[in-house]
Amino acid sequence: MEQRPPSRPRVAWEEDESSQESSSLVEPIEVCEVEPLQPDAIWLPVYEEEEEAVDFIEAYVRNLERDEVQKMKFLSNVVTVCTTAQEKGLLEGLDIFCCRNKLAENIQALLEEKPVDYLCTDVWQEALLATAALSNVETALEGEMLSLVAACISRVFFLLRNEDLDTQITVMILENLDIMLKSLLISSLGSSVWEKFQSILEMLLYFTTSSSIVVQANATERIWKLVGFLHSCFCEEPFGKYIQPSQRTAIVLRTLEMMRNYSMYDDEYGYAEFILDIAIQDPASWLMDVPNILRFIHESLSNCTTAEHLKLFSVLCILANEFPRELLISILTDLPTLDSTTLDIWKATLSLPMNSEEILQELQNVLRDKRVCSFFEVNTVDLSTVHLAMMRPKDQALVELCDPERLQVCLRLQSLPMLSLALRALTMLSERPKMGRKLLVLLPDVMNTLLYDNRHITEKALTVFENVIGYLEKTEASPIALALAERLLPLFNNESSEVQERSILLFKDLMECVVWWKKGEMKKTVRRALIPLLFRMSDETESVAKASAVVLLACTMFLKWKQLEHLAQNEDITRIREYLLKQKSRRVDEYLQQSLPYLEDAQANLRQEAVKFIGLAVYHAGIQSEEKLNELIQALQLVTKDVDSSLCVLAAQTILCLRSRIKRPIPLWVQLAELFCWPCIARAYGSV
Repeated sequence: MEQRPPSRPRVAWEEDESSQESSSLVEPIEVCEVEPLQPDAIWLPVYEEEEEAVDFIEAYVRNLERDEVQKMKFLSNVVTVCTTAQEKGLLEGLDIFCCRNKLAENIQALLEEKPVDYLCTDVWQEALLATAALSNVETALEGEMLSLVAACISRVFFLLRNEDLDTQITVMILENLDIMLKSLLISSLGSSVWEKFQSILEMLLYFTTSSSIVVQANATERIWKLVGFLHSCFCEEPFGKYIQPSQRTAIVLRTLEMMRNYSMYDDEYGYAEFILDIAIQDPASWLMDVPNILRFIHESLSNCTTAEHLKLFSVLCILANEFPRELLISILTDLPTLDSTTLDIWKATLSLPMNSEEILQELQNVLRDKRVCSFFEVNTVDLSTVHLAMMRPKDQALVELCDPERLQVCLRLQSLPMLSLALRALTMLSERPKMGRKLLVLLPDVMNTLLYDNRHITEKALTVFENVIGYLEKTEASPIALALAERLLPLFNNESSEVQERSILLFKDLMECVVWWKKGEMKKTVRRALIPLLFRMSDETESVAKASAVVLLACTMFLKWKQLEHLAQNEDITRIREYLLKQKSRRVDEYLQQSLPYLEDAQANLRQEAVKFIGLAVYHAGIQSEEKLNELIQALQLVTKDVDSSLCVLAAQTILCLRSRIKRPIPLWVQLAELFCWPCIARAYGSV
């Protein structure tokens, strides 16, 4: 005899989805043993009420030749008999009748006799209703019912893959599926309800990972409705503990994920919010899988709306309140260590006002945790004091924190959260001259943090440099100034206007720190700063533009270029541009390369300055290299599609003139090209 399948039909979902589309999700079932078949069911209490329906069912199961009308009538009569028995209290013996006539097996056979993509929707809908009605039968049918339910769910969701399915039919099928699933749970609201729910949930969760978005959404919605239904039935007590932990986590993650796909005005969004509220009310049951939930929050924060951002951080807040230790450890060890979103989560966690004291106390324990220290390959002593960076800066705490050797270990960790703590400590210490001077040995490590290109880290590092440089003598500051000035140049074009302004002003301080015998080395860096400063003089942020003008003037004085100094004093951008382009060709080539990235700047006025600069550079330098001209044309072509129409025209005019140089390499033709093309370009650039 065949073995009975498990009560939770897992094996059907072990194969990949593509192999399931042409086969059933369930195995054959064993028919229960019953008494010898009687000639009829006259003994059945419901027989007197539904004699014709009972007789038809018995005749149907004996006759192997059945047409479509008989199949529909069979399903309809199953609904009639089971419904009447339920309504009039005539359920006695109905389980024996159903088992003898293999009703669950016959319904399942009707579902599976057609391919999964066959649009036999009338039969399938009636089969769903028959399954729902059959759910009222006693537990003798429990195993058979779960197998039948698996077949129903499978057929419905594979049917939903069909894009031609009528919307009204889809709604009806899903409504009947909901009725069937709720009926199965209502019939066993006792101790077995959770086992049945877990089995149904496992079936539905399989389809939440379908390649079809429609299937994913509808499977998730079925889960939401069942959870909401059980919540209404067990509103007096948290029921999450009765569901398997992995299933709870899966429901929460799918809910958060689906919230990204709906507007807050959609019904589906309302369902999702309701389920999330259930989880938040009982976090110990629903949100206990901190690493998985945290990873999902991390993945979602990079591309979500403001409303979704707030919802995700509300979940983060619950995690911090309920599982502070697990959350901190998970941020440090489970999330990408050098990712900006990880740092955002870390900062948000440590700054939550409702539980900040508890979090900060837990932070001290976490930094001594063997798992964390092992992850970073350091000993517990190295991390033991850095938590003080989050405390109020009392004298005793600062003295304990001022340990350059331990801070250096933290600065060298490949982790933005740990760097944030270390730099916060250095910021506090650098505000006190005596302690700030002790940090000189750490400045090379602080400089290396600029490579991570993270605004939060960069701003803290700039603060440390601004404070410490002011305490040092020139001979102490000069070596770090030479190295740091080179690192600051990329920051002039940082996305953050605050970083731009601070790095530009710090560059001026560094020029003043260099001892006289090292000024030759510094001049090379200062010359490379001229073009970024010139472009930033046109920045839309007034403070950045003003700082650029001030520092450009300081650069001209440092280089002792008197004529350029005079132009910088007057902030004459047009003539400064011309002055730079009339220098040696080697310098013009370098300036030209520096200008190219500004063609893609977020600010339209800087893109315009770049187009003007390139046109004038070719004009003044007399560039004839076809390879070089083609390179510039290719760069300018991107600007011809700019949203600013005037900029498109300017770029097109410049390209036309560059192409004329390629077509007319002979000096005479060059002169003609300049005669007819360049004057108009020159006027556009303000050079004539």
